[in-house]
Amino acid sequence: MEKEPMRKKSKVKSQKSKVKKIFLFLLFLLFTINCSLIPSVYAATVEEIVKDIQSRLSDINDIKGTFTQTSYLKDLEKTETYSGTFYIKKPSGIMWEYNTPRDEKVIINGTDTWIYRESQKQAIRTKLSKESYSQVPIALLNSLGNLSVEFNIMLEAHDVLNLRPKQKMGFMQEIILKTVPENFPIKTLKVLDTYGNLITIEIRDIKTNLGLKDSLFTFTPPQGVEVYDMSQ
Repeated sequence: MEKEPMRKKSKVKSQKSKVKKIFLFLLFLLFTINCSLIPSVYAATVEEIVKDIQSRLSDINDIKGTFTQTSYLKDLEKTETYSGTFYIKKPSGIMWEYNTPRDEKVIINGTDTWIYRESQKQAIRTKLSKESYSQVPIALLNSLGNLSVEFNIMLEAHDVLNLRPKQKMGFMQEIILKTVPENFPIKTLKVLDTYGNLITIEIRDIKTNLGLKDSLFTFTPPQGVEVYDMSQ
């Protein structure tokens, strides 16, 4: 009489084991199917984010905002932090001015670039090109209209893009953009160069389409300022 309950227990145990195996198999199958879908979803997400960024940028003619710049210099193992105000006007006007203690104003009009240090009564004139973007990364904010043309793009998070230049841009190795749903789509810009230096620019207080005057992006050295022309 004792054998019958034992058989029933054994049968129940066997059935539970089968159910468990079937569950694990279905779970594995579901995971495998989901993984197989990741590449297409991933690609579509990158495409949608890039399209959204470029669409919003196309509606902006000029920008005013503030920024905080943190520069990590690998060789010196040193980090420097500055803040300031910037202005951008399409197609190629950029001006940003650092707050004290950094005494520097940078004005770009087309490819003509001025770096002005008032306390030193000194102005340096250079030419802007893609080769110099790693030295003036904020200029990238006016050059993001053709992301997919200029860069290979990967999605690091739902709001973070990793950009690697398709063609050489100075010493720039990669750019990391953190996006936001506001009018101006870029919140943080990080630039890593081939030497391991990292510049992080966080922007805020953005105002767009203010009708900024062209004169804001024109610089004439004041009297008594020593000019170093390196644009030749």
